[in-house]
Amino acid sequence: GRPDFNQHFACARAFELNAAQAEARASATALAGVRKEAEGGQRTTIDVLNALQDQSSARARFVQAQRDRVVASYTLLSAIGRLDHRRLGLHTPEYDPVTNYLQVRDVWGGVRTPSGK
Repeated sequence: GRPDFNQHFACARAFELNAAQAEARASATALAGVRKEAEGGQRTTIDVLNALQDQSSARARFVQAQRDRVVASYTLLSAIGRLDHRRLGLHTPEYDPVTNYLQVRDVWGGVRTPSGK
């Protein structure tokens, strides 16, 4: 049923985010190690730059995973009809399609705004 899907969906996103976060931490540790080895003459500047690039890529994947989780959450809320300003706690006026139509029905595109200005 739906609860099983929602639980699976949430677990999958959490797993992706945790994996990306672990990768970012590991790349930071690896970079620190490569820098120490470079100080001791065991690694080259290219090795350090490659480790830095790996860390940068891992951080980008972590940020992308965070973004994907947020987008997926809102997509799911939209799919089940729960993405509205009241449930999100937004203090905005409720959209009424009839009122909007009455405001713009005789307006030529781009000539004036719904408020009449």
